[in-house]
Amino acid sequence: MSQNWPGGHSFMRASDADRERAADVLKAAFAEGRLRKDEYDARLTRVHQAATYADIQPLVADLPQGPVPMPAPAPQPVPYVRPVQPGYWTVPAPTVPRPTSGAAVAALVFAVLTPLTWGLFALPAVVTGHIARSDIRSHGKQGDGYATAGLVLGYLGVGLWTLVILVGIAS
Repeated sequence: MSQNWPGGHSFMRASDADRERAADVLKAAFAEGRLRKDEYDARLTRVHQAATYADIQPLVADLPQGPVPMPAPAPQPVPYVRPVQPGYWTVPAPTVPRPTSGAAVAALVFAVLTPLTWGLFALPAVVTGHIARSDIRSHGKQGDGYATAGLVLGYLGVGLWTLVILVGIAS
């Protein structure tokens, strides 16, 4: 609701839509903390009772009636590029990915070889899997999935061999 009402006539009768627009301005002002609850309630009651533009205008004249401009975001810093020698420039080095644990790779290899060697590499898969998990936790390396796969397959191989031995003893 600006100073210049449609048609420029403040004595003109206000419609329900005009009163709703004014109520929306009041709601926004209350939500933004521009009005206290008692001010909001009093103005809202008067807006709904307003008959003309002249009745509505003083209720919203001291409030912003549209999007309030926001300050532009701060510019992002640009990486510094420093000269090494006249005519030569360096660019900041890219981040280096974390190394993969060698024990995790070994655990996975032993686990894959376990069924091919009739379970011979099951125990080494379990041992290197545990070593790999410790290495990954303490040094922040990658390869947790490899170590877990080595442990699972290694324990399955150990369990299968244990079952075979127990069945052999029982028969």
